[in-house]
Amino acid sequence: MKNVIEQKAFSMADELCKIRRELHKIPEIEFDTFKTSAFIKNKLDEYEIPYETVMETGIVAQINGKCEGKSVLLRADIDALPINEDSGVEFASEHAGMMHACGHDIHAACLLGAARILYDMRDELRGTVKCVFQPAEEGNGGALPMIEKGIMENPHVDGAFALHAEPLEEVGNIQIKDGSVMASPDDFEIVIKGVGGHGAVPEKCVNPVTAGAMIIDAYKNIDIKSNNPYVVTICTFNAGTCRNVVPDTAVLTGTARSLDNETRFALRDRLIELAETTAQKIGASAEFRFNQLFPPVVNDGNMNKIVVGSAKKLESVKKVVTLEKASMTGDDFSYFSERVPGAYFKLGVGNKAIGACYPLHSPKFKADERALPIGSAVLAQAAVDFLNE
Repeated sequence: MKNVIEQKAFSMADELCKIRRELHKIPEIEFDTFKTSAFIKNKLDEYEIPYETVMETGIVAQINGKCEGKSVLLRADIDALPINEDSGVEFASEHAGMMHACGHDIHAACLLGAARILYDMRDELRGTVKCVFQPAEEGNGGALPMIEKGIMENPHVDGAFALHAEPLEEVGNIQIKDGSVMASPDDFEIVIKGVGGHGAVPEKCVNPVTAGAMIIDAYKNIDIKSNNPYVVTICTFNAGTCRNVVPDTAVLTGTARSLDNETRFALRDRLIELAETTAQKIGASAEFRFNQLFPPVVNDGNMNKIVVGSAKKLESVKKVVTLEKASMTGDDFSYFSERVPGAYFKLGVGNKAIGACYPLHSPKFKADERALPIGSAVLAQAAVDFLNE
């Protein structure tokens, strides 16, 4: 038999589906989530849940329990990706070149559901719940600017939870992992400068294309003697405009990902060293620009136990899957979990029968919407269990 929180979540199933579909139609990028934020605010107004706007498009809804106690933060990211949708769903994106291909519409719908459940239960709550609807998770990140605006204070937040849709996990299941769960998604640019000239006399030139190829080859076997995995991928190589002219400059860009800060900065230093010394071998120079994004997401063991315990109280959660390997993707929820104990878990939304089997960031991404009340219930139950701990 479903408990009270689960009953409330499933009584909202149709509503959550409508919310998700409306949000899916209006994807927006980075901090420019004005329509999305307005929609969320309208729902919070409808539910009579008080909220504040942070940095124009961020929202913090605060639910104060009848009794004093701890404070817990629930985070949902609300921005989309610059992708042309090819899912074939009837509620596809109405904004050309933008799509909720990472499931942030699902996250927002789940958090709205959890907020409504918790607000209805406020007389039974011990402490405070902050429901954070955050723009700009993709790209440079919106979590840190919101934190710098003070959203983790008044009252001070003691712990944080977030979920992420996972289309490669069956609906009804959740995934969780102790320790490092996602990587730091740093990126870099290498500007290689040589000496241009005629392609017929390469001996009179210093070809930056050759230097770039050598750097790519050197990066294939990069070794920094770390016990934790790391990834280096060159994703663009731009040089020249003419087939018989050696260019003066070539530009490489790529991503460097790791699961702990020690590896992260050792990797950065080795990338710089290899780029410079490799280019110098043929008389070129390399200027390395490292774009430090957000830290790795590291789950707290006790917070994970709360999520697992909460999930086991819910009839709709069929299985809690313990992940053995961390993902090399990133998420700026790390800024919350860096400051307070946090747990970041994945919500299964996969169902091959309806085509919900494409990975995140795919233009064909789909989700089984039966997962929506499950996500709301897990978030709400985890919040209650944390406050009662």
